[in-house]
Amino acid sequence: MTEDVCAKLRESLRKNLRDAFDKDLDEMLRLRRRELWILGADNKQQRFTDVCGTIGAQQMAAINSRGYKDTDAGFRADAHNYVPTNGKEVDVFILNTEHFDKPDSFLDPLVVHEQAHYLEHIGEMPNASEADKANAGAVLVSLEKDVRALHTTNWAQHLAVGARRMVATGKTTHKTIREFLEAAVPPYDRNGRISVRE
Repeated sequence: MTEDVCAKLRESLRKNLRDAFDKDLDEMLRLRRRELWILGADNKQQRFTDVCGTIGAQQMAAINSRGYKDTDAGFRADAHNYVPTNGKEVDVFILNTEHFDKPDSFLDPLVVHEQAHYLEHIGEMPNASEADKANAGAVLVSLEKDVRALHTTNWAQHLAVGARRMVATGKTTHKTIREFLEAAVPPYDRNGRISVRE
């Protein structure tokens, strides 16, 4: 992968965590003593790729030996508990290679969705208002049954907080919370529109 893609994705992760959640990714990684790995999910090759060139060939071979699963994106804190890392303590962000050139209007909601999972994984409690909680409930109700099984109330509240902050501060081209949330949760994962409170 090119350095440009690596730099773009790292900046997207930093920017969105700051804008949506008022968190500093580099500081969080430093305090938790974690390295950040970025993987590309390559549907054509049916394998994961090392976007930033920071993962050894042996680790990548071990990761790919576990099998490939098509995904838009993912973010896993303490990924060393799930994939072979040769003793390194890492957090892993995954993005489908088909999305590398997509605009921020597509990427930002997807990244915020995954960062909501990340915050949940590290034990951060959402600072959700009553409206955020109602919107989180609307997100959960909208999910298809198999998708709902993978998404918790804490995740949904983080996502609702992030969506509100992104829209309220004008850090996204999406004009409403509903618009942002519906970009963050793809239509194939939902059973319809998300009924939110603005």
